[in-house]
Amino acid sequence: MSLRAQYPVAWRRGRDFDIRAKWFTAIYDEIRKRIPTRLIKFPYVPSSAIHALNRWQLRLMERPDRVTHIISNMHSFLLRPHARCPTVISCYDLGPRWTAERMPFADRILASSFDVKRELESLVRLPREPEVVYLAVPPVYRPADLPRVPDRILFVGTEQKRKNVEGLFRILARVVKDRPATLVKVGQRSGDRARLLALARELGIDRHVVWRDFVPEEELVGLYQTSTVAVVPSFLEGFSMPCLEAMSTGCPLVASNVSSIPEVVGDGGLLLDPRDEAAWADGILRIFQDPRFATELSRRAQERSKAFSAERSAAQVMRVYEEVWAERGGA
Repeated sequence: MSLRAQYPVAWRRGRDFDIRAKWFTAIYDEIRKRIPTRLIKFPYVPSSAIHALNRWQLRLMERPDRVTHIISNMHSFLLRPHARCPTVISCYDLGPRWTAERMPFADRILASSFDVKRELESLVRLPREPEVVYLAVPPVYRPADLPRVPDRILFVGTEQKRKNVEGLFRILARVVKDRPATLVKVGQRSGDRARLLALARELGIDRHVVWRDFVPEEELVGLYQTSTVAVVPSFLEGFSMPCLEAMSTGCPLVASNVSSIPEVVGDGGLLLDPRDEAAWADGILRIFQDPRFATELSRRAQERSKAFSAERSAAQVMRVYEEVWAERGGA
């Protein structure tokens, strides 16, 4: 029997159903070119009280002749001991520590970085060493011969504390003392929005921030291609797709030198301590003021992005599927 894979995908009532998470899209597109794939759409309410019900739903819906791949550790509650299918799970970051608890039930774990792998191994005893599989971006993330908007800073991310949006606002306040910069903030509105708006007013930068809760992917690519600099000031990232998106489009990048970010960025961007806000402001201003430096950062970013390939990562995932299938004796 040929190798097949199935993917449990959570569905929430009242929201659009997206068959693929952004961080798995490019890899999934490659996998489905090579083997038959199937999506398992299961109703999900974000409450630990019904996680057992979700596991029961999955047991009824999955087919035993396929490898089950849970594509986010946020759905690790679906893992169960002695599952009837070989089971693989992807782990992206361990900010929510509870997501590691059931990991030993998986046949294999795919970690998004060596940083995540080390942290996971420090939290739980695993039957097998996790496999590091880097993420990838779709082909639309590429450089374009377009002019960059002067003094435009791009931030793409949530409003979670770990993303350090407050620190970014303080950095912007320093920058605008020298240049009339604009920050385009792309990310879903959260319960922290009112507090962030108040902070922007307090710092006197409210007219320098453009809030974009959502932009279509085509427009997002254009923002990367035309912004002067992209910034990722996070305290914690399991990989950081915005870093790779920026590098793939040749957008000069300033990013934190903590967590998994240096592993991903390498020399493809300017890496700085997220707590050194003066250094961040100086770095951004240098990119604004020194075209040669900005051009060199763009060149380095594009070169570094070549280390990440959907084709290579999909081949790694396929090899893991084949191994767990063989270990289970074809289930």
